[in-house]
Amino acid sequence: MTRNGLTSKTALALCLAGASHAYADSITDPISTIGVIGSHNQYKLTVDDDSDKERLNQGGLFYNFGNKLTGQEGFIYQAGIEGQYRDKDDVEYKSARADLDLGLRAALSSNNYVDLIVGGGYDWGRIEQDDIGPFDSNVKLTSKSPFAKAGVGYNYLTPDYTVRLEVGARYSINSEARLKVDGDSDSVDLKDKVNPYGELSVLWNKGISNLPISTSLYYTQTRYELDSNSALAERTKLKQEQVGLKVGLAF
Repeated sequence: MTRNGLTSKTALALCLAGASHAYADSITDPISTIGVIGSHNQYKLTVDDDSDKERLNQGGLFYNFGNKLTGQEGFIYQAGIEGQYRDKDDVEYKSARADLDLGLRAALSSNNYVDLIVGGGYDWGRIEQDDIGPFDSNVKLTSKSPFAKAGVGYNYLTPDYTVRLEVGARYSINSEARLKVDGDSDSVDLKDKVNPYGELSVLWNKGISNLPISTSLYYTQTRYELDSNSALAERTKLKQEQVGLKVGLAF
């Protein structure tokens, strides 16, 4: 009886140790996250002192891979891609982004961490409308913008969830916009700009049926100005602000 009792206790202890070890691995290993995005966008066009605003909701998909949410001390990274789409009043709005973050993380305590990240990526957007004007022209306005980024992050870890707050800025580099009407097109350079962002993320370790769930609330701002010496270009500015929610499955 004693031997059986000891055997049972030993087996239980080994199981608990194994589960604890698996959990320790799970919070440091990189993860993949795939999910959906919903966002609200506000476009503000300013010419001289007059401004006009347009509001637009979009939806899309995202995928990222890395240990920015799960890593502890040391090197952290994350690569991601996302795309959004909306068709409103026969106008198609499309946007996509790919980026890579690299950073170093330090521990403040056993469950509090701070990090510095740098990175880069590429933004792409298009507004497309058909059958415009008396000649039923097809119009496409496309923007392309490589960017560098820098930010600071804070992670708070518990056995049930991880909270991350990140703030920083993206710096657009050699951006351009291309307007295409039927077969004719023209391009114009855009000024390099510093665009702030912020994101609050929570990784729910137990999630649904023990599958981890990731949720993120984010804000981005992007400003566009023509890189031209013309009087009209100097007086014209476009600012886009986006607030969005990401919900994904981590594995």
